[in-house]
Amino acid sequence: MKKLYQYNLFLLWFKKPKTEEKFNLSCFKEDLYSLRFVIILGTALSIIFIFVDIIRYEPDFISILFRGGMGIVLLMLGGLTFLFKPERYKLTQYMGILIALFVSSLFFLHYHFNDDPTFDIFLSNILMVLIFIISTIMGMRFRYALLVNSINFLGYILYIENFNYSMIAERQISQLFVVYMVGILASYILERQKMLSFINKNELDLEVKKVESLNTVKNKLFSIISHDLRAPIVSLKGILNLYQSNSLTENEFKSITKDLEENLNNSSILLDNLLAWSKSQLQGLEIKKTEINLFKKFENLKKLFKNQLKSKNLFISIDINENDKVFADRETIQIAFRNIISNAIKFTPHGGEITVKSKPEAEDKISICIKDTGMGMSPKKLKNLFHINNETLIGTSDASGAGIGLLLVKEFIELNDGEVSVESTLGEGTTFKIVLPLIKL
Repeated sequence: MKKLYQYNLFLLWFKKPKTEEKFNLSCFKEDLYSLRFVIILGTALSIIFIFVDIIRYEPDFISILFRGGMGIVLLMLGGLTFLFKPERYKLTQYMGILIALFVSSLFFLHYHFNDDPTFDIFLSNILMVLIFIISTIMGMRFRYALLVNSINFLGYILYIENFNYSMIAERQISQLFVVYMVGILASYILERQKMLSFINKNELDLEVKKVESLNTVKNKLFSIISHDLRAPIVSLKGILNLYQSNSLTENEFKSITKDLEENLNNSSILLDNLLAWSKSQLQGLEIKKTEINLFKKFENLKKLFKNQLKSKNLFISIDINENDKVFADRETIQIAFRNIISNAIKFTPHGGEITVKSKPEAEDKISICIKDTGMGMSPKKLKNLFHINNETLIGTSDASGAGIGLLLVKEFIELNDGEVSVESTLGEGTTFKIVLPLIKL
């Protein structure tokens, strides 16, 4: 979070371009309205002072020309702002710079061509107003305000000292410097407040999204617990009640226990998945990578699922080099592999086959393909495979699941810098392909 919102403390811009862009987009409307307000204000003042000059003094063609011309140009530039779009947010800032330099240049010219001695403090007063406007209500970024105000201030000093010297105008430099420094400080404070407000708002939005995400996790957990875990427990309770009340014979009880054992095994796996998933969602997982022998890992899984394989008369073959090792977290990889094998058993019919093969993938990776001769999946189901489904999937022995196992497969494989993909055809089985970093001997 801190890295995302780091910014240059002097010139005030975010160090990450995407964050800077997001900030500018969030300020676009405000900046545009500020610019238009200044354009309207400048145009209105130009018109007002034309009439003031006519009333107070004899008609001055130069003053009317400069102020009238400025009003017309400002109106034209203001019209262009209605063509600005959020994605071209920089145009607003560039237009502000153009208008600020245009107005100050125009007043420099106005002062230069006016011979009236009373005009000696005219230019400095105008620049003071411009510095105030640029620093506050114009909506210009601090770095641009600093640039434009510095140009105007230094331009005034060079002009008075080298081109049109006046003792009165020279005395105004100290006052202009005070306004310049106050303006720069005001611009800095306003811009930094904008940035801090943007950061606080985004952090608050992230916290709200986090809370919403946690509520979603909670709701999914309760839904899965109430459906997929409750059913086997209720079933076990019912069978034990029947047995205790002598409603079941010894032989009937023994035949039922086989199915009950499979349901409890599935529930045990689902419970482990729920605990792992809730931990990853609520607390985050600590990945500790180590060397893992793939052949031994799948041989252990074969032993783990020995009873299920035997009950469905399934054959599992492991074609993996005994020396192949991957660099991954032992716990998360165990859960990922176990879920894929469990699913293969669940959806493969009696007498089917499951094959596990490995082969090199690029220079430093290995791919593990787990293929079954099961029922396969439709393209629609394949598309939503790594999401928790509202509808549970039914296996070949009425085994159900909430899709949480495959969600963990994708999440845990990617946490270990791996990739997972699936190919499946209805009636022809499914193949999971996992690519993981390989440890070279």
